[in-house]
Amino acid sequence: MINQHKINIVAFGINQQTRSIFEMIFRGPGKGGYILIEDIQSAHACVFDLDNIEGMKLWKEYRSSLPTIILSLEHKDVVGTIYVKKPIEIDKLIKAFEKTKQLIDSSKESDKPQKVPTKSPALAVQNVKLATEIAIEKEEESLQQFCGSHPDIDPVQPKEYKHVFYEPKQYMQGFFEKAIDVSIQTPNKGILLEGLYTPMVLFYRKNKIFSDCNFTERSIDLLRTMTLLPVKKSALRMTFLTEKEIENYVTVNQLAEQAFDNFFWRQTLWTARGCVPNGIDLNKIIILPNWPNFTRLIVTPYALKISALWLEQPHSLLETAKILDIPQRYVFAFFSAAYANRLAFLDRRVKQEKLPKGMVERRIKRSTMTANPHRGLFQRILGRLNRR
Repeated sequence: MINQHKINIVAFGINQQTRSIFEMIFRGPGKGGYILIEDIQSAHACVFDLDNIEGMKLWKEYRSSLPTIILSLEHKDVVGTIYVKKPIEIDKLIKAFEKTKQLIDSSKESDKPQKVPTKSPALAVQNVKLATEIAIEKEEESLQQFCGSHPDIDPVQPKEYKHVFYEPKQYMQGFFEKAIDVSIQTPNKGILLEGLYTPMVLFYRKNKIFSDCNFTERSIDLLRTMTLLPVKKSALRMTFLTEKEIENYVTVNQLAEQAFDNFFWRQTLWTARGCVPNGIDLNKIIILPNWPNFTRLIVTPYALKISALWLEQPHSLLETAKILDIPQRYVFAFFSAAYANRLAFLDRRVKQEKLPKGMVERRIKRSTMTANPHRGLFQRILGRLNRR
């Protein structure tokens, strides 16, 4: 029987700082109606932070019919769950917990004797589980669109490397990369991009791109399809526009505006699909000077872990996958998007290494040993991101 005054909440993927914030909210705005516990068997509701590596791991194994709240920077439309966008707003979090209370109360009502076949309650639970499994399958399908499904390569078998490279110049991505270079040289002008499936206007200095994409599911599917098709260079054209000309062109053609970094980040993930651009040395150290703006960008699996590692201790792509014990395609996908968006760079001060067999493992062992004293810094970095 659920305590009338306390609802037990079990949280996954939540760091200690966020846990303390929850406890403070429960005591204050929550009016003591909720309490965080550790045991899911005693829980009345669950909270998952899907931006956390542990939260995502547990989510894929999660099959409970408990009322569930999902926390994430990116919208998660998962059947049977309550979504709360990060950074967390107290009033929205409280409303989410109030919804879980309503669900719990409804569940208690449904537990009362009713004139229905005895199999109905079991069937309802089965349907909830099925909905959760379908949602996970959709999540996996979405991840493959952004990260591909390539198996890991053996670092000591160079012949396998060819399977993880692609040529951006063959796709829309290459055309936009050229437009970025031109925009950097002429920062006070925008560029009309023609020859794609629709005209677009890039104003890189203000992080804006204009197109007739109305952001419906159909238009997004069309954009993704175009990112995967080779482009005809002869049909592509760039035209400079002044700020006034941009305003007029956008108005006349009724173009919609969106943030360019979000647009191009998504486009690069679609094009790369878990691969890296030709010419990238998988054994070169990666430099990530600053946190990417994850409040706007698609957060691929382990992106936060990868960012925190590179900010604290830069490593190569192959080393990163080994150190974090994650599939290489997730590291490659994140790097390709960050590299195309001028957020991550190869450390060219280091000469190219031809790593003999076992060298990667030895470097990883040293990295793990030296990383432990800095674990506090790693946690502070993740904590700072959670506060944003």
